[in-house]
Amino acid sequence: MKKILVLFLLVSFIVKAQVYEVLVETKHKIDYTEKGLEFFKNIQDPEQRKWNIEQNSNPPALDFKIYSSKTEQNTFEQEKINNEQEYKGSIKKSVPGLSFGYSYTSFSENANYLPIDIYGKKYTIKSDLKKLEWNFTSKTKDILGYKTYKATTKFDKFDLEIWFTKDIPFNFMPANIQPIDGFVLEMNYYIVHEVGKINNFVRVQSLKEIDKYKFKKASNAPIITEEDSEKLFEEANKKRNEMYNNNNDVDKK
Repeated sequence: MKKILVLFLLVSFIVKAQVYEVLVETKHKIDYTEKGLEFFKNIQDPEQRKWNIEQNSNPPALDFKIYSSKTEQNTFEQEKINNEQEYKGSIKKSVPGLSFGYSYTSFSENANYLPIDIYGKKYTIKSDLKKLEWNFTSKTKDILGYKTYKATTKFDKFDLEIWFTKDIPFNFMPANIQPIDGFVLEMNYYIVHEVGKINNFVRVQSLKEIDKYKFKKASNAPIITEEDSEKLFEEANKKRNEMYNNNNDVDKK
């Protein structure tokens, strides 16, 4: 009887997966140069031009809720509703490595699956988690009561710094990047470009370990690459423009 009880407890321990629920805030910001502001000079209405500059340089922050285990991860964009009467709408901008909507990551496959819709046709973009070479430093700072360490690397054209802690016994990365040995609580992507300084921030707002979570996997839609999706969008936009021009020609006759 004791052996059965011990076996049951052992099986229960194995079945229970460690899952963290993490809320992160992301922010995209551009400090435009005079050359960067030239992009908006064709907008004649001063108020409309001012709105476009503000929305592109300082769009509203986006929140994501992430569920992560040692084998898989879900990322969900959190919908925000603005009920202000004078609200004119906003331009959404995410940060590198985090996409709108939801995505599913399989760490065993080292892959991320992102469902997309191209004018009514559904696809799933499969992309590899980026493997980066990190420079670990001795610099530290306190985040959410945890002692964190700074590491730096390159992410495409961006300089990237992260702040991670060893105080949480779990490897967590809030982006489509291979996790490091540690729990990342903050990410800063930045680049100085001729249009201005571009900053992208990812900051953990809260985290907790939860008992149960059923991961939402990728749909059965056709799997394509990021390059395929760009071609499909380009083709779809070309067809829509041709239809629009043809209809205008009919109206003129």
